[in-house]
Amino acid sequence: MLDDNDFALASAVDTWVVVLEELSLHPQPEVREAVARNPNTPTEVLLKLGKEFPDAITANPIFNLLLLENPESHFVRLSLARSTTTSESAIAQLSKIEDEEILCAVARNPKTPLHILEQLVENPPPFCDDYYYDDHEFDYDHFFTTIVQNPNTSESLLLQLAERGISNVQMAIAKNPKAPLSLLNTFADWRYFPMHKAIARNPQAPSAILEKLAGENEKEIRDLVKNHPNISETAIAIINFIEGKPGTSIDLLERLASDRRASVRLLVAAHPSTPAKILEKLAQDTDEDVPFKAASHPNATSTVIEFFAEFLVKQRQRVSPINGAKIQQYKESALELLKRSDITPKVLENLLQMNEYVVVDAIALSLKTPPTMLLALIDYQAKFVSIDFFRNLAKNPNTSSDGLEKLYLKINQTQHANTISGLGAIAAHPNTPVYLLEQLAVHADYSIRANVAINTNTPISILERLSNDSQGRVSRFAKQALKERA
Repeated sequence: MLDDNDFALASAVDTWVVVLEELSLHPQPEVREAVARNPNTPTEVLLKLGKEFPDAITANPIFNLLLLENPESHFVRLSLARSTTTSESAIAQLSKIEDEEILCAVARNPKTPLHILEQLVENPPPFCDDYYYDDHEFDYDHFFTTIVQNPNTSESLLLQLAERGISNVQMAIAKNPKAPLSLLNTFADWRYFPMHKAIARNPQAPSAILEKLAGENEKEIRDLVKNHPNISETAIAIINFIEGKPGTSIDLLERLASDRRASVRLLVAAHPSTPAKILEKLAQDTDEDVPFKAASHPNATSTVIEFFAEFLVKQRQRVSPINGAKIQQYKESALELLKRSDITPKVLENLLQMNEYVVVDAIALSLKTPPTMLLALIDYQAKFVSIDFFRNLAKNPNTSSDGLEKLYLKINQTQHANTISGLGAIAAHPNTPVYLLEQLAVHADYSIRANVAINTNTPISILERLSNDSQGRVSRFAKQALKERA
């Protein structure tokens, strides 16, 4: 409720100056405005009140006297620049004065016509010339932001200001109801939350832009979108998805799988209803976390896994050799992939290109590796290829007889402590050709002869010879095999 006593004091022409100074700080705007209209109010107080009550200042009887006495004074000019009662011709003259405060007042004045605003942008005042320097940046920023906020500005002028202004100017444009759609689209794609908040506060922001903002992680932005008059059903559905509420449609998941924000795509990759078709796309995502999440999804198909294997190889090839932690992460992911029951030869082919020993070795041991690939691995050219690698190939039950023959030659020609274990793996393999079993049955190492004795495909004739072996273990195994076949 208005304080009548204070208002009366603020309006009375005989009120002491000291009292008027105190009333100029009154919490009620009606009292402060009355002080601004009082001819007894000191000029310095009027100057302070001028920003809030510009028309009251120029309507004050004392103003005409001051205008006659000193029309070029800073107070008179600033008051005219602020007032909506100032003529257009006077505003035009004021717009040529090289004074920051006066020009900002002209820029802010709702009566300043568009052509003057355009002139101020095309030919900025001198205090804007050095805006790149820290001590002038705020001045430039404030001046252009003021022009943006003028109700008479136009779309074309906002486009000009967007090119010339820095972030605060651009955020002011984003809030302006006249902001061109093209600018709002560009600003909405920025990874800059203050800008997104500014757009969400624009009463004319279209639903398509709000749908972009609906997927933000920051709750404040989502809340602004929720309360916006132009919010669409799609925007509401996106917000519900981001907030983990049930009911997200497959169509929306498909749309969000192409969202510019990795955080949104990651949520799609983790959503329990995301189908394989969408996961296939996410497995090829440019953001590192998204393919990992897609590959671990219960709905991931062999195609998803193939894409993920290809992704792992590309990431490994890009990473710097000094980034050991990342390299280890990719190797571990590849090894986990090889443990899956649904991997395909294509996955194995992709992972081979990683050219990491632990990965290639795991492929050599994998029961999912087809004979043709195992045969190719025998001739695999890499620094890490060793007798241990050949032994692991010989252990794989999918290794063909042709492959075992090649392995026998490679292992037998190698002078290494593990040669015996490599030949032993060949001796026990069910696909080893009989002629090789013949040679291995007379090998000097008893453990190799023992493996021949337990091989289910060893001919009876060889078993009979081994049953008389001087080494008890070999003869015992051979006799047991003959007994089982009798």
